[in-house]
Amino acid sequence: MDKKILAYFTLSRLLFISFALLGTLFVKLDPGYIGKQSAPDAPYLAWIWANFDGRHFLNIATNGYHRFDFAFFPLYPSLIYIFSKLSLVPPLFVGILISSLTLLISMFMLKKITELDYDTPTAYLSIFYLAIIPFSFYGHSVYTDSLFLMLSTCSLYFARKKRWILAGLFGAASSASRLSGVALIPALAVEWYLQTKKNGIQPNEVIKKFFKSGWVSPTLTASGIASYMIYLGIFFKNPLLFQQSMQAWRQEQFVLPIQVIVRYFKIFLSVDPKLLIYWIAVLEFSTLFIYLGLTLYVWKNIRKSYAVFMLTLLLLVTFTGTFAGTPRYILHLFPAFIALAHITRAKPMLKHILSFFFLILGFVLTSLFTRGYFVS
Repeated sequence: MDKKILAYFTLSRLLFISFALLGTLFVKLDPGYIGKQSAPDAPYLAWIWANFDGRHFLNIATNGYHRFDFAFFPLYPSLIYIFSKLSLVPPLFVGILISSLTLLISMFMLKKITELDYDTPTAYLSIFYLAIIPFSFYGHSVYTDSLFLMLSTCSLYFARKKRWILAGLFGAASSASRLSGVALIPALAVEWYLQTKKNGIQPNEVIKKFFKSGWVSPTLTASGIASYMIYLGIFFKNPLLFQQSMQAWRQEQFVLPIQVIVRYFKIFLSVDPKLLIYWIAVLEFSTLFIYLGLTLYVWKNIRKSYAVFMLTLLLLVTFTGTFAGTPRYILHLFPAFIALAHITRAKPMLKHILSFFFLILGFVLTSLFTRGYFVS
C-alpha cells in the first residue's frame, strides 16, 4: 500500500474524529434520529457515524427490509450482515470498517485512474482533496458513499483499460449499492465510443460494432438494479418499491429541475435565516451548481465520459423534487477531485485558501452531523 495514501487516509480520519469531539463543546445533542437508537451499547465515537441513514442500513442488516427501508439498496447492508455473522462483530462496527476500507481503496483507485492522464503529483493532490473535503466524514460513516465511490472508480478505470467485463461487473455492484449507479450506464457507453472512435472506425460502423462489444459494460451495470427490482417483484410483489418508498422523504414523484429551483427560492424568501434549515438549503442549492460547474470543467478539460457520469448522477438528484443529500454526493463524483487538482496544481495560494475553507466547513458540518442535525 502506498505510504502517502495511507497517511492521507489515517490523518484525515483522525482529523474528522477530532472535529466530532470538539463539536461536543459547541453543539447540543439532538437525540431525534441518532445511531445510538440502533446501537445503544456502542460508545459515543462509534454510534455518531450511524446517524440518520446509517440507522436504516443497520436495521436492514439486522432485521431485513421493512416499511420505507426499500429506498436503500441492498449491497451495503448485505455486506454488513454477512461480515457481522462471520466475524461476530456488531453490525455498527462492521459498517464503519467496510466504509473505511472502501474509502482507502477508493484513494488508491483515484490515484491509478488519475495517473492515466496526469502526473503523480496531480494524482496525490486529487486524493488530498478527497481526504479533506467537508463531507469526507461520510467516507467512514455507516453510509454507502465510500463503497459507491470505490465501485464506480473501479468500473471506469477498467473501462479505460478496455477490460469491459470487469468494468460492467463493478458497474453492476455499483447499481446494486445506490440508484446513482445507473449513471455509469451512459458513461461506459461514451467511454467505449471514445476508445472506438480513437481506433479510426468509420461512423457508419459504430452501431454495428456497439452491438458486438460495446453493450457489455452498460448491460452488466444495469443488471445490478435489475436484480434488486426482480427481488422486490418476487418477494414484495412490487419491483418499483424502492422508488415508492421515497414517499417517506417526499421524493417519490418525478419533478422537473426548474420546479425544484423555484422551491428553493421560495425557501430563501420564506424561511428565517437564523434557522439551520435555511443554511442547509443554501448548502444544497449552491453545491449542486458548483458540482455542475465542475462537470463542465471535466467535459472541456479532462474526459467526456467522466462528465457524462457526473451530469447523469446530478440529474438523477434533481428529478426527486429536492436537492437534499446533494452536498455529500461530491463523494460519488471522483472526477471532481481530479478537476480540483487540475485547477489548483500550479496555484499554491488557491490550494491553501480552498483547503482552509474545506477544514472550517468540515468542522462545522461534522459537529452538526455527529450531534444529530441533518446536513446532507
